[in-house]
Amino acid sequence: MTEIRIVDVDTRKKLGPNKVGELEFRNPCVMRGYYKKPEATAAFKDRDGWCHSGDLAYYDEDGRFYFVERIKEMIKCMDNQVVPAELENLLMTSHEGIDDVAVIGLPHPVYGEAPAAVVILNEQSKVGGHVTAEDIQKIIAEACAPHKHLSGGVFFADSLPRTETGKIMRKVLVDQYSRLACSRMP
Repeated sequence: MTEIRIVDVDTRKKLGPNKVGELEFRNPCVMRGYYKKPEATAAFKDRDGWCHSGDLAYYDEDGRFYFVERIKEMIKCMDNQVVPAELENLLMTSHEGIDDVAVIGLPHPVYGEAPAAVVILNEQSKVGGHVTAEDIQKIIAEACAPHKHLSGGVFFADSLPRTETGKIMRKVLVDQYSRLACSRMP
């Protein structure tokens, strides 16, 4: 029988309903480990047989599970975890001038990483100039805790780099906008 649970990413303690954490699973049919790679096995599977999926998820009171984000996509700002998808969804649903957005973590000397938004405007907003970086920052600032504010900046682009399956290539964006963000710092 397969067992599934959600655990806190840092403490590994089991979480209750509607709490976001790492999805773990165990099953007697899951592999014992990676061939001649004990470090990789230890990173994937603990001594009790729980496999670390690398996915952030939660479950509701009815026991349904919901995928949130890959852990490696999370931004660590001021010792807090920021889920890019949360901020992306907020921006996409809060302003009609936004066609697409990616939230990334840029290196920051004090915060560790600072959330930044790469925004794609729709044609009407590009022509009319209806959306400013301040507008974008205000949406997040009014709805989110300080560690989620876009302290890494807001950047406007014509498109987002994506894989063939449509996933945002965040590392490409981080590489591209880290240089820009550094040049803006005092």
